[in-house]
Amino acid sequence: MSKPAAPVPLLLGRYRPNQLLARGGSSMVFRARDENLGRDVAVKLFSSGSDDDVARFRTEVSVLAGLRHHGVLSILDAGVDDSSPRDPRPFLIIELVEGDTLRALLSAGPLTTRQIGEVAFEVAETLEYVHARGVIHRDVTPTNIMVVDYGTRFSRPRARLTDFGIAIHATRPQEITEETFGTAAYLSPEQVRGEILTPASDIYSLGLVLLECFTRTVAFPGSPVESALTRLERDPDMPDDVPEPWRALILSMTQTDPRRRPSAADVATAAREALRADREHEPA
Repeated sequence: MSKPAAPVPLLLGRYRPNQLLARGGSSMVFRARDENLGRDVAVKLFSSGSDDDVARFRTEVSVLAGLRHHGVLSILDAGVDDSSPRDPRPFLIIELVEGDTLRALLSAGPLTTRQIGEVAFEVAETLEYVHARGVIHRDVTPTNIMVVDYGTRFSRPRARLTDFGIAIHATRPQEITEETFGTAAYLSPEQVRGEILTPASDIYSLGLVLLECFTRTVAFPGSPVESALTRLERDPDMPDDVPEPWRALILSMTQTDPRRRPSAADVATAAREALRADREHEPA
């Protein structure tokens, strides 16, 4: 059940928050009404207007504003709520999508190989686009993948990548801090070591997500520190019941050496071929 809405004023004279959807360490996400266009949107309101929050806000705006892809949620507007002058709060107005997170779907029950394959293809396709524009997501997790069912006869559930709050431009210097470290269970080894990242970091994280889709078990559980450090000591366990060719693909995606991992385009191609082969073996 959703939490009651916090008291947030009308934003930019048109967006009225009315339901709290999620709360994180540095922001809250509301369902809101765009009173000019008569539609619902999502509002990501940062917890404060500190220098760190404003910097994070500007980073997310610069990243999202430059992305135009069906797998990425679109930014519609941005601003700063200065209704309390001593506590200005930056916010983003983002496309609102109706669906479930991959985390919620995994909690509800097992996914079919076809469902997992479609998530793999669509997220990899999105990452190919994102990486081609010099952006690394840095937090590919089941919680940040939304599966949307448009409910029409010829549509199917589609995976979309959300929350670019800690994304970085691959060509810019990186600073790892506690607040922008990503979700510990899905970090790449190079993230744990605090090294300069490449797009291969997102591939490793997606590999762990896909492995979890098959096993419904987090590959590196434990406390954030324990989870993060364990992957420096061993590769993720690969149960025998993970089917080919997914087994080989996930093993390649979770190579410790980022140079040995496939690109997002390679992952998308492999996923598409596996889905095609799966369809060919379906009974008539």
